[in-house]
Amino acid sequence: MSDYNLIDEPWISVVVDYKGTTKLVGLKEFFEHAHEYIALAGDMPTQDFAVMRFLLAILHTVFSRYDAHGEPYEMIELNDRMQQIEKVDLEDEEDYEDALMETWKDLWNAKKFPEIVVKYLDAWHDRFYLFDDKYPFYQVTKEEIDTSKISKASPSKILGKNINRLISESGNKIALFSPKYDANNNKGLLTYDELTRWLITFQSYTGLSDKVIFGNEKYKASKGWLFDLGGVYLSSDNLYQTLILNLRLINRSNVNYNYSVQKPCWENAPSKLVEKAIRSSCIDNIAELYTTWSRAIYFNKFNMDDVFQMEIVKLPDIKHEDMFLEPMTLWKYNNVGDNKGKFTPRKHQLNKSLWRSFGLMTKFEEVGEVNAKIPKRKPGIIEWLNDIDESIKNQHIKINAISMEDDGNATSWVPINEVEDKLDIGEFIVNDLQKNGWVDRINNIVDRTKDIIEKNYRAFLNDIAKIRGIESGAFTSSSIESMYFKIDKPFRDWLTNINYDDNKDEKEQIWNKELKNLVIRQAKIIIEQASPKDFTGIIENDSVKNIVTAYNNLMSNINKKL
Repeated sequence: MSDYNLIDEPWISVVVDYKGTTKLVGLKEFFEHAHEYIALAGDMPTQDFAVMRFLLAILHTVFSRYDAHGEPYEMIELNDRMQQIEKVDLEDEEDYEDALMETWKDLWNAKKFPEIVVKYLDAWHDRFYLFDDKYPFYQVTKEEIDTSKISKASPSKILGKNINRLISESGNKIALFSPKYDANNNKGLLTYDELTRWLITFQSYTGLSDKVIFGNEKYKASKGWLFDLGGVYLSSDNLYQTLILNLRLINRSNVNYNYSVQKPCWENAPSKLVEKAIRSSCIDNIAELYTTWSRAIYFNKFNMDDVFQMEIVKLPDIKHEDMFLEPMTLWKYNNVGDNKGKFTPRKHQLNKSLWRSFGLMTKFEEVGEVNAKIPKRKPGIIEWLNDIDESIKNQHIKINAISMEDDGNATSWVPINEVEDKLDIGEFIVNDLQKNGWVDRINNIVDRTKDIIEKNYRAFLNDIAKIRGIESGAFTSSSIESMYFKIDKPFRDWLTNINYDDNKDEKEQIWNKELKNLVIRQAKIIIEQASPKDFTGIIENDSVKNIVTAYNNLMSNINKKL
């Protein structure tokens, strides 16, 4: 029996006006009216990120086969189900790339999705039922998790309050500040639309607390592909533009990805998806990556008045090393460990503002380049922003950061918090890649800002701790974070107010002056709270060190650098 088709039923939450009004829409209505919506409005930002990637998987699939006018590319052969069945002929590769780029430009200028998107959904209508005997959405059938195929007598059990990340309550610990009250099993209840959104999210952010695998030979299980990412994506004040900005139809990091057949999960049977996951950890197309599963999930019944429960079995992890098919993450270069000499995704850090990672987002430095002691690789979506520079001139965009924080326990990796941030800047800043351009200039400013705080202001704080005869650790760390908090908004305002024709030297001096004033202000607060002991000081190397000499040293170092 088939029930609750996501193309027709309302489940995607969108913001429809600047009053914050939200609305639930199905896939058909969404793609017909995306240009009228402002943003996704799910239960939490990590959920919106997962749902956005699902929507992008549909667009990548459609526009790898059809142009913006709904016409199939000449070099692509399609069967009667609008499915690409052959790779691009080698002699047509450049033509195909050109056609993809032209499609993107046409979509950007069209300002609304063409009919071909809904036609594609109609052609695959039977694959979007939340409940179905053969193709349940983002799930497997009972046969796929039969006792004969798994490591234990039965799959792991997950309740509604586990899948709902606003609660994330286990059977052992109660969530004290839950958005749902506990009476009458309310925490375990889900509506159809909630279940759909949380199902997509759970496949993306899972953890490792469950124990059941396929077969008896251990493998590295996935905790959800998005769980390991320092997510980075672009946004505008219009949901259609946001999706098109993130629709990276050309991959410059590895052109071979451009000719891979797009294989979103709904175009395969559940049994094939499980077989593929167990057989190979490699993915070569972005639609498959955006819809990859971390668990084989099964639930055979659903009633909004009953506690939701599903059965899950772990699937193997995806290859992380140099996985440059993934465009939406920060990268770190590993100098040691199992991944030495390779890049792996780098998560965002809690309480660390996105602008402090500006270099990781915008710089590309190979091993051996000048000053490239640790190579940098910017996110693919920022590379894409550089590629579409000419088409989006003077567009004001937001660079968004999103990560799920874990509990730090390698045996469970339970999601406990989310990290969210954004930078509101003009696209010309990120696309000014010439020597001494905005990217170089802002990177230097960020590095200098961090240098003054991490070295000079820290040295001042350590001197104060030494004078007071206290441990520097907690005192210095908390004061450093307080300093970053004080400069965070001023720096964001300075960055947001950069205009295309601003004089770079003058703009830099404005920030230098602001930074100096902010640091001095914080140092003076400490001096105003000083005790007589701070002024008496201590003898060090035959000279007096007190709060005044420490402050003078700070001022001298700041003046030298600014």
